[in-house]
Amino acid sequence: MPDSADGALRASAIALLQARRAGRVNADDEEAVLTAARHSGISAAAAAIAARDCALAGLTTDEPFARLAAIVSRRCNEAPAAARAQCGLAALRLPRRTWRRLGGKVSFSDDAALAELWDYSKSRKKVTQTPSARGGFAWPPVFEDPSRPLVVDAGCGFGALAVSLAKVRPHVNVLAVDRAAHCLLYGDGLAHRLGMTGRLRFACASADEALHWVRECYAGPLRAVLFMFPTPPALDERSKNAQLPQTPSKCLVNAATLRLAARAGSSETCVLVASNVEDVAVRTRDLLASLPEFRVLQAKECGLAWPRTPVDGDAALRTKRWVELGGARAVGGDFLAASPLPARTETEGRYEAYGRPVYRVAGVVCVR
Repeated sequence: MPDSADGALRASAIALLQARRAGRVNADDEEAVLTAARHSGISAAAAAIAARDCALAGLTTDEPFARLAAIVSRRCNEAPAAARAQCGLAALRLPRRTWRRLGGKVSFSDDAALAELWDYSKSRKKVTQTPSARGGFAWPPVFEDPSRPLVVDAGCGFGALAVSLAKVRPHVNVLAVDRAAHCLLYGDGLAHRLGMTGRLRFACASADEALHWVRECYAGPLRAVLFMFPTPPALDERSKNAQLPQTPSKCLVNAATLRLAARAGSSETCVLVASNVEDVAVRTRDLLASLPEFRVLQAKECGLAWPRTPVDGDAALRTKRWVELGGARAVGGDFLAASPLPARTETEGRYEAYGRPVYRVAGVVCVR
């Protein structure tokens, strides 16, 4: 048992997060956090970290967050800079004076919170197995008003983008799907705590499953399908990364999935792909151009600038090999120099903060 109050709170929050990520829901784990938070002497830094872990665990009740917010408010002069981002990530409701003492208010969609989410995701091993068929998430999804336009976020990860979209676009429904149920916990918890579950649903499902459901069951129009930072395919036989899809047809964005999106949508349905790997954007542009159901959406149609010169990103060696193989660069009006969305993923936020390129391409359905 940890000696300090901070240690006890930290241990209980970690135990809760690990249990939820493994698919175990136990009220005793949440009660342990509440009990630990009652101890005197807990620092603001420890409370902020515990709040972050509770948010990542997908807690849907306000009581743990309210108790941790009270600790931060009482002792905020002791909090390091990181506590501000962690409080924002957890969507803690802090008084204005507390936010001022921390250096300014941070929302879960702000740069600091997205950076905290990115750092957390990179510090943990990926979990590839789902503890149950749907990881505890309901399927099929149920929306309060299924006549609203729908946005599907395929491979949503933690769901930061989906929550932000639902917040800034209250007239649309958002369906966020991912095969990794443990990632969905964060977004689903936020959706419950922010009162948006009637129009924002998270589900452990593939893109194809989601689009089949939209085509067969959803009453409203499909407005957009988002593929944000899909895993890139192996570039060629020299690739030594066995985790990469070995052929383009095995990728998240493939011809069959795009055709399914076209059948589920209408002439107003858009598809957006963003990646930190240049050849993913180029391959997607070529794929969209080859399908009669789509046309490539031009940057000027979106009111956006387009990349005019090649820019090497993180995958510079991969890009060099791509060019050696005769691959084109992501330049010209077929590509978007900025995002057309009013919100970002944690990956997008982190790359922009470091001045690293994000390659984007969009298509619109032209034949149903």
